[in-house]
Amino acid sequence: MILLHHGRNSCCISGVALVSVLLQLSSFAFGFLAPRCCRFQNVKAVPPSRKFLESVGNCQDQGENYDDDDDDDDDDDDSTIKPYRNRSLAWTLKYRIANPYETARKRVLGFGHRSKDDWDDAMSSGQLGQYVPNHPDEMYAPEWISWDEWLGVMRTYNETKHLAANVLGLTSLDDYILFVRSDSKRAEGLRIPVRPDLRYKDEWIDEDSFFGKS
Repeated sequence: MILLHHGRNSCCISGVALVSVLLQLSSFAFGFLAPRCCRFQNVKAVPPSRKFLESVGNCQDQGENYDDDDDDDDDDDDSTIKPYRNRSLAWTLKYRIANPYETARKRVLGFGHRSKDDWDDAMSSGQLGQYVPNHPDEMYAPEWISWDEWLGVMRTYNETKHLAANVLGLTSLDDYILFVRSDSKRAEGLRIPVRPDLRYKDEWIDEDSFFGKS
């Protein structure tokens, strides 16, 4: 407490003391607040991109549009993706992120469907499950190759012959069998048999013919 009633000198000293205290308080306040204020002085507000808005949109919306005049480069990645059936583009993008083509196809390979008719029968009876779209050719249009590829249907003799000799660079039946057995998952994905000489027995001539040596 500063006293102001013990004479003229005491009053002057008390006044000086008061000014000193006020200066110390103001210096402390500036030192405490200034770094925190300066921390945000160069921060600029960035509007959310269209892709971000769609990623947080309601999964059940039906075609809600976001008007955005900005040319966002991220939008180009999704330019080939169309809304799935009666779903919105936002819902379609979310589904594709949660359940990409290769993940869904791995599940499908375990079903053992050998034709589009098998697929249609499974779809009509509700056997596909929620993690596989009924119309994968529409959901995965940018990645889509064919129904045989999607279902893992075995390649024809000529397709397997070309793949083995010209793509995989295999030169003998032993090399071929070793490749398939060392990476069965990849062979399954490539849709090639373990023993081409047995699988294609009606077309098989000999090893040299299959691997392009004759």
